Amino acid sequence: MAGTHATHFGIHSLETIPHGEDAVIGKVVEISIRAHEKDGGRRRGQHPKHHGLVRAAFRVDPSGLPPECRVGLFREKKEFPALIRFSNGGKEDDRLPDVHGMAIKLMDVDGEKVLTAEKDARTHDFILVDDPAFFVPDAIDYVPFSEAFAKFKGVSPSIVRSALFFLSDDRRGGMAMAASLIASLGFAKATAMLKIAKRVLSKTPTSPLTSRYWSTTPYALGRRAVKYMAVPTSTDAPPQAGPDGSPESAEREAPENRLRKALWSTLRDGGAGFSFFVQLDAGPEKTPVENPMVEWEESEAPPIKVAEIVIPPQVPDTRARMAFVEDLSFTPWHALPEHVPIGGINRTRLRVYREVSARRHERNGVPLAEPTPADVDAACGA
Repeated sequence: MAGTHATHFGIHSLETIPHGEDAVIGKVVEISIRAHEKDGGRRRGQHPKHHGLVRAAFRVDPSGLPPECRVGLFREKKEFPALIRFSNGGKEDDRLPDVHGMAIKLMDVDGEKVLTAEKDARTHDFILVDDPAFFVPDAIDYVPFSEAFAKFKGVSPSIVRSALFFLSDDRRGGMAMAASLIASLGFAKATAMLKIAKRVLSKTPTSPLTSRYWSTTPYALGRRAVKYMAVPTSTDAPPQAGPDGSPESAEREAPENRLRKALWSTLRDGGAGFSFFVQLDAGPEKTPVENPMVEWEESEAPPIKVAEIVIPPQVPDTRARMAFVEDLSFTPWHALPEHVPIGGINRTRLRVYREVSARRHERNGVPLAEPTPADVDAACGA
């Protein structure tokens, strides 16, 4: 697999790569770049709005794992410093339904990484959203799904923005786009995808710290496949807090920034946290690797706790932090080989994330590089 290190992990034994996928992924890259350029090219292609940057401790305890799965990050008890970016999938107004993200970047991770260009980087990323399923099964179907929506009203051919438009108040446009998708993919597949999309993009959380998050796509854990899950340690509503007089206060108080305010309200005086779980695969029928539309049911793949995420009190949305997180790059391919992303959607992400991120950083005049502890301390405080 081009662009990866430790190539014996490049195609996992559980993966089945369909004929013609590489060419289709090239088409997905073209679609993603076109959408990104249409939006100006300076912001992220997906999840462009963040609510703050959080410093945390990622405390690993692999004692619940089978011995053969205690590899890589989960080899032994250890604590990693971490950065967490909470975000919206496509909407600028936090009051509107959307999908929401939790991107975790571990620091001080020893070992060569999968990406050749960043094999010496000391980071490892987890990319999670607040739904257990993805609404496209593979790269092959990504193209007709995205392009079906792009035919109507100048909709940007980006999968999240397209699906968001389908769920908007334009019922006639939504029906026309659904009909186009059915013509491309068939009734059963198109309606199944749209049903999941509607659920995924319908979330209206009151705080980023009280939602549950999933990886949706699978990853290696040695010879096994896993999906990740982060469960909040508290689901209490954020405390009410008025303006604090800081330079960020007026922006935070705007009603469309309610998730940013909730994040700040909780962390200003108190802490928060998540329990981090893995679900081990239970065979291709119950827990398929190549179709992330299929949720891995907890009855078939019981979650195993492998870490605690501890978030101390802090101010997550200072101007320095908000600027710093804008320039960070998150991808599931910032990873150790023992945890290499697997499945068609992750193989697509390898190229899409890299191409769009490189163009975004070039447009903004910022080097594409993983942060060091000194970078984090300078932006976020030691």
